[in-house]
Amino acid sequence: MLTFIRRLDTRPDQSHSGSVLAKPARPPRLRWRNFNICPHCRANGRRDVLERLNERGPMISRSDGMLFHIVLGDRPIEYPQEKSTGHSDMKSVGFWYLHEENAGLTESVVVILRKPPMGGVSLSRHIERVADELADRLRVSSRLACLYEYDGQQLHKLS
Repeated sequence: MLTFIRRLDTRPDQSHSGSVLAKPARPPRLRWRNFNICPHCRANGRRDVLERLNERGPMISRSDGMLFHIVLGDRPIEYPQEKSTGHSDMKSVGFWYLHEENAGLTESVVVILRKPPMGGVSLSRHIERVADELADRLRVSSRLACLYEYDGQQLHKLS
């Protein structure tokens, strides 16, 4: 089993002021990507091996190393799934996340991909951008909406 842990940004965060006591203007940048040994779970004394539902698909995961992790649940599926609606160019992906402020409960979020690439590496990169967007939201809030749509540029919350 391979573990891939990469730093997204190794430069110092410029949002801190010169004072040691000053609070940062924004949360620290995302630090961990595409891991199967979770740094967040390890730091909080939980079982740290993340299991996949689909061994053939990519491991798309994000964490700040302390407060949260978010993991792609399974491969993308056609959206809507009902056969009576005919073929759609849309897909949906599901993520699971755990944030420490939510009493250690695993939550889920679904993202509708409006015009995703047809497959392969392009689709994986598209889903990686969605994971980055969701992780950015978890850096500032402990809860995500249950449903979003992604148009290839922005993530939009659906009511």
